[in-house]
Amino acid sequence: MARLRGWLSIIVSLLLLGLALSVLYNLDHEYRWHDVVTHVQEVPVSVFLKTLFFTFLNYVLLTGYDWMAIRQVGAKVPYPKIALTSFIGYTFSNTLGFSLLTGASVRYRFYTAAGLTPGQVARVIVFCSVTFFLGLFLVGGIGLLLGVKTLPAALPIPVWISSSLQAIGGICVAIALGYFLLARFYRKPLVWRNHSWRLPTAKQAVSQLAVASCDWLLAAAIFYTLLPADSGVSYWFVLAVFVAANLIGVLAHVPGGLGIFESIVTLVLSPFMVPGHILGALILFRVIYYLIPFLISLSLFVGIELLRHKHKLKQWVAPFQGLSLMLPPLLSLAVFIVGAVLLFSGATPEVATRLFWLEDVLPLPLLEVSHLAGSLIGFALLLLAHRLQRRYDTAYILTALLLAASMLFSLLKGLDWEEAILSGIILACLLPCRHLFYRKGALQNEPFSLNWTLAILAVLLGTFWLIFFSYKHVEYRNELWWEFTLFHNAPRAMRAGVLVAIAACGYGLHHLMRPSRMQPDLPTDEEQTQAFNLVQKYGRTQGYLALLGDKYLLFHPSREAFLMYGIEGRSWIVLGDPIGPESHYDELLWQFRELCDSYDAWPVFYEVSSEYLPHYLDLGLSPLKLGEEAIIDLATFTLEGSSRKSLRQTYAKTQRDGLRFQWVDADDVRQYLPQLQMISDAWMGEKQVREKGFSVGRFDENYLCSCPLALALCNEEPIGFANVWTTNSKTELSIDLMRYDPERSPGGVMDFLFIELLQWGKKQGYQTFNLGMAPMSGLTRHPLAPFWNKLGQLMFAKGNRFYNFQGLRRFKEKYQPLWRPCYLVSQGGLRLPAILANTASLISRGMLGTIRK
Repeated sequence: MARLRGWLSIIVSLLLLGLALSVLYNLDHEYRWHDVVTHVQEVPVSVFLKTLFFTFLNYVLLTGYDWMAIRQVGAKVPYPKIALTSFIGYTFSNTLGFSLLTGASVRYRFYTAAGLTPGQVARVIVFCSVTFFLGLFLVGGIGLLLGVKTLPAALPIPVWISSSLQAIGGICVAIALGYFLLARFYRKPLVWRNHSWRLPTAKQAVSQLAVASCDWLLAAAIFYTLLPADSGVSYWFVLAVFVAANLIGVLAHVPGGLGIFESIVTLVLSPFMVPGHILGALILFRVIYYLIPFLISLSLFVGIELLRHKHKLKQWVAPFQGLSLMLPPLLSLAVFIVGAVLLFSGATPEVATRLFWLEDVLPLPLLEVSHLAGSLIGFALLLLAHRLQRRYDTAYILTALLLAASMLFSLLKGLDWEEAILSGIILACLLPCRHLFYRKGALQNEPFSLNWTLAILAVLLGTFWLIFFSYKHVEYRNELWWEFTLFHNAPRAMRAGVLVAIAACGYGLHHLMRPSRMQPDLPTDEEQTQAFNLVQKYGRTQGYLALLGDKYLLFHPSREAFLMYGIEGRSWIVLGDPIGPESHYDELLWQFRELCDSYDAWPVFYEVSSEYLPHYLDLGLSPLKLGEEAIIDLATFTLEGSSRKSLRQTYAKTQRDGLRFQWVDADDVRQYLPQLQMISDAWMGEKQVREKGFSVGRFDENYLCSCPLALALCNEEPIGFANVWTTNSKTELSIDLMRYDPERSPGGVMDFLFIELLQWGKKQGYQTFNLGMAPMSGLTRHPLAPFWNKLGQLMFAKGNRFYNFQGLRRFKEKYQPLWRPCYLVSQGGLRLPAILANTASLISRGMLGTIRK
């Protein structure tokens, strides 16, 4: 269903983009591509400087969004860091779109390094987004209310449309003013689905409205400055059109309003000036306001990453080692841009003077072939850019060859030296990075994400529109397809467009009809039985969770060892250490590592012990301490002694309250299931929690019947229970679910069950009792500790609102256990936030569960 919604979103976005391009194409005014180029060339240098100055002021103003947000969440960050983060974040999201993946990621990386918690960063992102829309609604709404009144006299549009636009404007203004009134008179936090949001003060709301409005006023001033000086339209009229077009572009959900914004502005302003001049101003605006700041911020971002990894600069190519996680996405984006440039170049006329230079030295057939080849290479680079992001070695080789070929064909088809230089720069950046592209696999088997599909289709749609736009005034006739002359560009563009369309359709059909990629299968009953036997033999009680049937199992070729894992996003997460003889661990772990690599997945090992940590380090992975596991030595456990006085008193009290312990074998558990269900429901209702998964069990009848049960009885009625993990080897005893009826249970029922189980295990000859992990405890407290250790310490100290970290540690500390560290082992780096989010989602059975108890 989610994928269907994604495809529907792509279709709607492409339809809106196609409608916008159709509006531009069907304007009733005479214009040519030459008008666009002429306007761009004739813009005075003073106007360029003025717009660059306005752009600088605008991005300085944008830092106010983040500055206000930082103050709102109660954090302290120096303004230079705020300004740098804001600039890079906004240029990335403005230029690349998908702000949750670009601007939000930049803020997360920079602000967490500055000491903010992930929750604070999330509130900063929400605050900035709200401020952006406040300015858009206020200025855009006023623009629609005031500016639309002049439209019926200037444009032949129905009155009902102008009335609808004014109604939208009124709603937008009402939303902005309503936000201020809410902040002024409503001081309670807003609550939605267990989320609370503290509203800013009235003063802060006014600041948001003022800063966001000035942001839009400056952005509109940049565009107004680029329009012809003799247009006869006022700044306020252009402001209304500019902001209203942006507002409609946002409401249409097209990334960056691309196409929607241009078509609306051109449609409304075309009665007052030459449409070609409007399009020229729009192109310059995109370059000055979006592209130039993006290139600057990209350089800053790369420079910062280089400085962060300066300790790795052992030779002149060493920066690439420190940037191994960041370079593939950046190179992928650069290759995608080159592909789009080549396609757009093939759709537009060549420069006539350059063709004159080639007339006597270049055979016409070679020029024609070069033009076709350049367009095909552009389309191929769009496809390969996605594979580069996935680090495929074949994609690296093909991309390098095609970039080199594009340099040659760009020169041969019309001396397009700009494109040749661009391809050469990207090729020069790509060549030293050979070691980053190591993944083997067939390129055609890798599926495209929805965002990549939308981007590729949008470029293709723009290419075909450019062909029709550039040669709109060329009268169509069948003979054009077979016309080969030096100065007739339209036939070449038509042939190139058809060839690219055939290639795109052919590739799309091949991709749709390819065999689906194999997915792992959940374990069969026989495999679960094999896993259970290994758990009993080797005494690793955590293996009981394999009986839930919600995890995949990977067996050693000898079937003497296995590991269990779940899949969330691109993370393949193994739970615990392998179960079996240690001699099989290395082979089994490499078997899993290779399996992940073949699926382009991230291998993650969750809750692994320090005893086997060298095996994971040999895989090239990095450990992150999660907390410590409490292990009780049953041979030495006793209730005697002053240190166990509180336990003795609690145990004696529960016995006086009438609690009695009963052991139930696995074969007899089913008769108690109705009573257990009532106890479980009462406990979950009292605690307001939901069933978790992956690393803990859940109330599942088949699962509960697979292991013994410890009952706490009061008046001969079960009031609490715990399912017990036992093993034939008797090396370890543990429990999973422990629940009790809060209304019928006296105090101390959990301690009662623990003490009875500890004494039972000691009598049965078990060596240890595993009390489970205390998350975020035992982390190093040192100024030079890694960032994630500091974050874990902060969560342990301040996170009781979300999870009782300290209380859980104190409860287990009563039993004086030995504390054994537990780790999460993964590739780390920039992937770590996504890996942690995937792990939390897998345990909580969905991302929504991560913010619930």
